[in-house]
Amino acid sequence: MQPGGPPQKIRLGILVSHPIQYFAPVYRELANAHDIDLTVLFRARVGVDEYHDEGFGRAIRWDTPLLEGYSHKFLSRKRTLSGTELTIVQEVRRRRFDVLLVHGYSDLTNLLAILTAKLTDTRVLIRGDTRKMDHHRRSGGKRALKSALFKFVDGFVSIGTLNREYYANHGVDVRRLFFAPFCVSNSAFRLDGASHAAARARVRGELGLDSGEVLVLFLSKLTAQKRADDLIRAFALIERQFANARLIIAGSGEQGEQLRNLAADLSLERLAFVGFHNQSELPGLYAASDVFVLPSAQESWGLVVNEAMAAGLPVIVSDDVGAAPDLVEGKGTGIVFPCGDVNALAQALATLIGSLDLRKSLGAAASRLIDDWDVSVCAKDIVTAVHAVAARR
Repeated sequence: MQPGGPPQKIRLGILVSHPIQYFAPVYRELANAHDIDLTVLFRARVGVDEYHDEGFGRAIRWDTPLLEGYSHKFLSRKRTLSGTELTIVQEVRRRRFDVLLVHGYSDLTNLLAILTAKLTDTRVLIRGDTRKMDHHRRSGGKRALKSALFKFVDGFVSIGTLNREYYANHGVDVRRLFFAPFCVSNSAFRLDGASHAAARARVRGELGLDSGEVLVLFLSKLTAQKRADDLIRAFALIERQFANARLIIAGSGEQGEQLRNLAADLSLERLAFVGFHNQSELPGLYAASDVFVLPSAQESWGLVVNEAMAAGLPVIVSDDVGAAPDLVEGKGTGIVFPCGDVNALAQALATLIGSLDLRKSLGAAASRLIDDWDVSVCAKDIVTAVHAVAARR
């Protein structure tokens, strides 16, 4: 850098499995940072073209831009995440990033990237959504290997409380822990007054709802982990108590037929399955709804909760949803219930369905709180972490 010249940009590389609809807005924000020269490396083309999503149990092609507004490169033309991309070694050696941010560390491609970066004097940050789960009950030897890897890394960008605790429990020093909130693009789900009213009227009309009905929304993959069956059973307990309550199950997956059979066995009259909804359809669906529920087990985070809160909805989540401590518990934005406790879930539903004032209060608080979990905040915090580790030379 010449004396008196502009500051040199930090060369930041990000390695991620594939283009992800939630991450792309963050990359665009980072690309606009005046002191960052960003390149995103993708392992495969999953998500760019139509592909079969095992969780949804169907072909998916996202209808929002995934690659616009930032520099990127694919390490392969594959449309699956199987195998190892050995070309990552060449890319890291050739590009000589100042800092490489790696999403996750369990994949061999990512481990090769971390090793190559350290051998070429590139600082390494790790970001992921890992928290302690049942499948992490491993032998002392495996835990020791993970702790050794963590000592090798320059910093960790945590997404929330449980993720930060996970790193700390593996011996990561607080000086190597940074925070950048797990987020969605709030503006994509937050409609203004007129647009909200129009979308609400349109979608509720399509669903056959009148203005006085209270719509409870479940929106996710229909898999065992998401526990939509708990919600259906809970709704069955309160359906007769609240004649104005309706439940919508939006999504697809391996449990679809099983859940429909359960609803039929329980003779539910005000439950509708509306199938998979793409990204552009979600704002209208949220606008039409009054309460959002995610009853998942072992949910690392649950970004769908961010979406619902950005749309101004009160939320009901299980205590096994990773976002609960940061976004719901004690925050005045919704209700947390014990995972798998159908009676407690039914009580939470009754509490919110029965009080318009409470729904409005919690929804307004949710909208305010989620402002601090937006892509602009996330990108700014990532830049802070990048500068901190880049300075350690």
